[in-house]
Amino acid sequence: MEPTRTDWLVGAINAEAIAAAYTCGHCNSETSTRTIDGIVRVAVHHDDGCPVLTGVLPSTPDALRAVAAGAVPDTFRS
Repeated sequence: MEPTRTDWLVGAINAEAIAAAYTCGHCNSETSTRTIDGIVRVAVHHDDGCPVLTGVLPSTPDALRAVAAGAVPDTFRS
C-alpha cells in the first residue's frame, strides 16, 4: 500500500480565527489563509531576518497561543 499524506485535526478548527489570533513574538508578521485541495491553511508571512523564519527559534509557542485563542471555547478556559 502506498503511503498517503493526511491532515488530521481533532475537533472543528477555524483557520480564520487562528490566523487572526497569531502573533509572532519576534517580528511584525502578517497572516492569511489559503485553500489547498479543499483544506484551509494558515500562512504566516514573517519579516526578513525573523529568527522563526530562519529556523533559529520554533513557532510552536506562538502557534499554540493562536490555536488556544482562536479555537478553544471560553467554556474550557479557566
